[in-house]
Amino acid sequence: MTESKKASESESKLAWIVTPADLNRHGTLFGGQLLAMCDRVAAMAALRHSRLDCVTVSIDKVDFVAPVHNGYILDMTSRVHFTARTSMEIYVEAYAEEPRSGDRDLVCEAFFSFVAVGAHNRPIPIPQVELETERDKRLNKEAKARYDARKAGRAQARTAIIDKKD
Repeated sequence: MTESKKASESESKLAWIVTPADLNRHGTLFGGQLLAMCDRVAAMAALRHSRLDCVTVSIDKVDFVAPVHNGYILDMTSRVHFTARTSMEIYVEAYAEEPRSGDRDLVCEAFFSFVAVGAHNRPIPIPQVELETERDKRLNKEAKARYDARKAGRAQARTAIIDKKD
């Protein structure tokens, strides 16, 4: 695939109101639930960019910056900022809004890697991303470094290697 697409074409948003069913025993949003919603909005960006079936292959970094309380409105935004031949990295940021005051705080940032898949779930080529903003360019440069490091260390970088002799 030789075409390219603007980063803004992939931008996706997801909003959620936090209810008691979403809360942990501390009275704040479960981190795992927030992570699942971030994965969902990242998947939307991957689909918009590639227009192909995509799967999450890694989450390179997740920062839970602040708690999210009951009744808050959660706004998540995702955008593709790096592409390789079959994979893409997507930045996700989540803001929590106190609905009465309108005060908004960054509560989570994460980097998701997705791969487009075709027949038999094999990776297939995707359009390259056209960077539009200075932020896109900065995120792209950082993502390229992470991608190169993963590629260089892939053979020995597994966190758990199962020894079949044991």
